[in-house]
Amino acid sequence: MSQPLEDSRRISASGGSAVDRVTAWVRRSVLNGSMTPGSSFLITDLSDQLGVSAIPVREALRRLDAQGLIQLRPGRSAIVMPLDVAELRGIYRLRRAIEPDLAARACTLLGSSDRDHLDSLLETYREPRDDAEELWRIHHDLHLALMMPATSSWDLRILSQLWHASDRYTRIVFETYNVSDTERMRRYDAHRILVEASRSASPFEIRTALTTHLLDNEAACLVGIPSLVPDGSASGNDGD
Repeated sequence: MSQPLEDSRRISASGGSAVDRVTAWVRRSVLNGSMTPGSSFLITDLSDQLGVSAIPVREALRRLDAQGLIQLRPGRSAIVMPLDVAELRGIYRLRRAIEPDLAARACTLLGSSDRDHLDSLLETYREPRDDAEELWRIHHDLHLALMMPATSSWDLRILSQLWHASDRYTRIVFETYNVSDTERMRRYDAHRILVEASRSASPFEIRTALTTHLLDNEAACLVGIPSLVPDGSASGNDGD
């Protein structure tokens, strides 16, 4: 399901600061599964692989530690956070508490340009795309557009944190690369329901649709996680 580790030579060829480049590279490698959950690595080895000093690597890993993707260890090593059922359930419990409410309040505030933007984002699901990052950017943009008129700066911060945390499950469990026509249309239909519910301007309708959408995604992840963790270490119970 995952792709080979991204060519580290791209680090030196891409723009932005060294910290930004390392952060993006490691984040992609974690999210596409090429840096496997639970695996450990030395900061010096990663620095050598990417051709940058240890300073930007450490700073990048601090960022990713704050996002819940990497855990820094005492000394000079780090670990890719293992997949954990209890964590997944906790993430989605919080998302269901926040996102449907925001979407319900936003649906009566959407203007014609907002609705056009949602329609445009939805239509991109029909188009074949090879860029996995672009696929997930569109996905995030559409979900954000459903809520944007009702969000505060704190809402956006919390959503960003939750989406970073949930991405490591959804982007490994759901096929990210070489998406088939059938899967592309499944994603289109799933998000068409959300857009239509938002267009109805009915808080109840969009709240129900988005809650169901999040429950379905959580259930798919719960089914997919065991196959990704051979020793069964992803099992857990958060008290739900």
